[in-house]
Amino acid sequence: MAHILTPDTSVLLLVVRALVVYGFLLIISNAVQNSINAGDNSLAGGLVSAVTLLGVNWGVGFATWRWRRVERLVQGRPVRIVTDGRVHLGALQHELLTLAELRSALRKQGIMRISDCKQVVLETDGTLSAVRTDVVQRSLEELAHPQPVHDVDAGEGI
Repeated sequence: MAHILTPDTSVLLLVVRALVVYGFLLIISNAVQNSINAGDNSLAGGLVSAVTLLGVNWGVGFATWRWRRVERLVQGRPVRIVTDGRVHLGALQHELLTLAELRSALRKQGIMRISDCKQVVLETDGTLSAVRTDVVQRSLEELAHPQPVHDVDAGEGI
């Protein structure tokens, strides 16, 4: 459990990375500000721009939740990198992953060899999901609880 609390990189490096990202975002936002608000630097113009951006963000989020085709268009599809311990080299190259990065991600999940993987998938959020060969996957029917809803306030507590 203690290894979760110990960062892999130094705190100084994490702070520097955060500052670089923050600075980059400030530079980009300042560069596109005039194109968003058409040169109107008033409070009302800023509020209209902010509400418009929030509305578009909400609309895209709703559309990706509501329609699967929009979700695939905006977020992409998961890509299988490993099947039955064998690496799909074309997928690895297409996603610009190196073998060292793949091995590193697997070690972080407690898997020491690629051959121990039933499948590895690069998810749409950029994370790698790995399923070991010794793990039995069960169907939803096998995992479902007999009661559809469990009331926590029924006196049992958590």
